[in-house]
Amino acid sequence: QGADRQMTEIVTIGDCTLYHADALAVLPTLPSGSVDAVVTDPPYSGLVGGHKRDFSGGVGRRRTSTESVGMPWGEATDWIIEARRVASFGAVVFCTFHSACDVVHKFDGARPAALATWYKRNSPPTGKNLPRYTNEHIWLLSWASGMRWDSLETTVFDIPLPQAGCMATERITEDGGRAVHPAQKPVELMEILVGCVPMSAIDPYMGTGTTGVACVRLGRKFIGVEIERKYFDTACRRIEAAYADRSSPLFGEVAPVPVQQLLPISP
Repeated sequence: QGADRQMTEIVTIGDCTLYHADALAVLPTLPSGSVDAVVTDPPYSGLVGGHKRDFSGGVGRRRTSTESVGMPWGEATDWIIEARRVASFGAVVFCTFHSACDVVHKFDGARPAALATWYKRNSPPTGKNLPRYTNEHIWLLSWASGMRWDSLETTVFDIPLPQAGCMATERITEDGGRAVHPAQKPVELMEILVGCVPMSAIDPYMGTGTTGVACVRLGRKFIGVEIERKYFDTACRRIEAAYADRSSPLFGEVAPVPVQQLLPISP
């Protein structure tokens, strides 16, 4: 049996539990209905390849490299079945026009509240003789009463894409301005969406942890899973910093200390 099990790193920071592991290995180990909702930006099925564009001018040379965020996981949507089981009330799921139909059909029994839109007015040129994509779709789904959809004043979110480059602020960068993750979402957007969740959320594809940061700011419990070491470490740092930002030693509120452990999880 020992040969069939692998050790998984789990970091606990306050009310956030973060797994450095494959979502398809972690989700089956979680109890049914153990969180209120799934909030995630999964790998986009149907995307392959990628492209690179160089921009010059401004304060300094700005380099933008892109990659297909669907490549490491291929076309798999198996995570949806387990995520649907783990979440009690509903889901907030980003998708493109390639995958919008597949996503909603895989969430068995889900009732769409809306297909919302994130309008990215500052999206970069796409290349490859394609239009400049300035929006992403977001499914708002329910399968039991509990989601707070009436907290949304609109289903079109006009919020800029976090910019990389030498003048980057919110965007996590490395190597002189290159984006660490190709699909980092704005915290402002994720706070709006997490605001629809009553008490707890899971993000099976956590990336650099923006959903977790939003949960910390809004006082929600959070479970995050990320397979890539660089993204996982970045998420841990950002969530720890979010707790530090909201702590108030004057009133006895101290940021939690991260606790790391290794546990076996069957593949």
